[in-house]
Amino acid sequence: MKAIVYLLSISVLLASCDWSSEPQPESRTILEGYHITAIDFDGNGNAWLGTLEQGLIKYNGKDITVFNEIEGMIRAVSVDSKNQVYIGAEGLIRYDDEEFTHFDATNGILPDGPVNAIAIDSRDRVWFSVGRFQTGGLGKLDGEVIEIYEPGNSPLPAHWVSAVTINQQDEVWVASQNSVNDTHLSKLDNQGNWALYSREQLGFSPYSITNLHVISSGKVFGGIDYSLSSTYDTSRPSLFTFDESGGQEISTSRSFNTNFIFADRADRIWCAGGIGYGVYENGNWTFDEVTFKETGVFTIAEAPNGDIWLGTGDGIFVMDR
Repeated sequence: MKAIVYLLSISVLLASCDWSSEPQPESRTILEGYHITAIDFDGNGNAWLGTLEQGLIKYNGKDITVFNEIEGMIRAVSVDSKNQVYIGAEGLIRYDDEEFTHFDATNGILPDGPVNAIAIDSRDRVWFSVGRFQTGGLGKLDGEVIEIYEPGNSPLPAHWVSAVTINQQDEVWVASQNSVNDTHLSKLDNQGNWALYSREQLGFSPYSITNLHVISSGKVFGGIDYSLSSTYDTSRPSLFTFDESGGQEISTSRSFNTNFIFADRADRIWCAGGIGYGVYENGNWTFDEVTFKETGVFTIAEAPNGDIWLGTGDGIFVMDR
């Protein structure tokens, strides 16, 4: 394993954000020059960052270590309770602080295609989306054993899995779709039982689901992505929420394409929208589509100290909370 260690100087700058009546948080930019696509934190407070063709980064607040063993785009990063890092790329990759272990199609373990989403439950079972439109499914890594759920061997409605998240009961929520406007939610409980929710149960059919988050009340939030649509419509909803009794689409006062969502500890829903971000809280939206017009926002996470990290095309924008 080859690692390149750099001493990174942190530059501090102010940001202009629309926070309604709230005080403007302090902010700073770190890791400039890196296109950040995924963020998670280990139990020691280290940040693990996926990039667009720049490797995997470990950042301890002062130094960075860049692991060049992973090529291409890193789509997801998640750390388990043992501080093992799981990376979604072309396949699933595990880093245990000594070596990388690859689970992918080259050794026949997984279907061919990328891993776009990873969620880890309280037993350190790793749940992930894998594969392509007609050949993918939901993966589970339990220890060293992998199981793939797909329409041929389970009630999962579609091969194309776009999102995976886990609630406090270790129930797995999955978003899958056969095509745009043909989307489904599924829930897999601890006894192996599936519950399926489509247009009839939701009350609508999201155009395309980006990712999912469960907030403290147990409600599921999902981002709605229109990147495949050529229609410009300011009335299109950017989010939806669902609590098994029914769903609700959430619109904004502007055209905002949500490509990633994140729920913080206060149950605010942060939405990355390409040229900026929006925050949904208690029925109200705030936006910043100015600060990141040149760099974009691609992923969002909350640090152990409560700071919000925005992964951009030119580093991390840290918002002190």
